[in-house]
Parts: sequence; C-alpha cells; structure tokens
Amino acid sequence: MKLRAFVALAVVAASLAVASSASARVRLVSVSSPTYPGAYAKLTAAVSPARTCSITVWYKSGPSRAQGLYPKRPSGGRVSWIWKVGTNTTPGRWAITVSCGSAGSLRTSFLVR
Repeated sequence: MKLRAFVALAVVAASLAVASSASARVRLVSVSSPTYPGAYAKLTAAVSPARTCSITVWYKSGPSRAQGLYPKRPSGGRVSWIWKVGTNTTPGRWAITVSCGSAGSLRTSFLVR
C-alpha cells in the first residue's frame, strides 16, 4: 500500500515538473536588424515565468561591454535591452544570447551593415 502511494505521488510530481518546464519559455519579440555602427540596437523578449534575464551580444572581437547590457527582470512578461553598436564594429551578422534561468534561453542574431 505504501509503495502504491509513493509511486502515485512520484507520477504526480513528475507530471507537474514536465508541465511547469513545458510552460517555461523565452521567445523573441523583436530585434533591430539591420543596424549600423554608431546606431542603437534593441532586443525585446517575452519571458514566462518572470525570471531575471541576461543578454550577451557577440561580435568578432568577443562579447560586447556596451552600457545597457545588464541583467534585467521582465515587466509585464517582457524584457528589453537597448545598446549602442560600437563605431568600430565590423559589419556582419552577430549572435545574441538571452538567458533567463529556469524560463530558458534564446539565441538569435542581428545584422550590422
């Protein structure tokens, strides 16, 4: 009897874990592309559930250290970053990673002309 109760409880707990991870997500809403050296770029993501998110913009020279690219918590289910593309940024398509803990992450890119 105790074993059946334990198995039933384990099945319920596992299904809740799957349901909560399935509903957790980070989705791209928009990203500025194309953009230009010296211009501002913006990325907006939808996050559910709300978790603190970090962003990394990867250029040829490595990760960007632009102001504005700091961890943020979503407001109204969305989180946005605005940063200035460096005036010496090499033209090309550059990767962006947004990580939001248990809500997940997304990878996208933007074009600098």
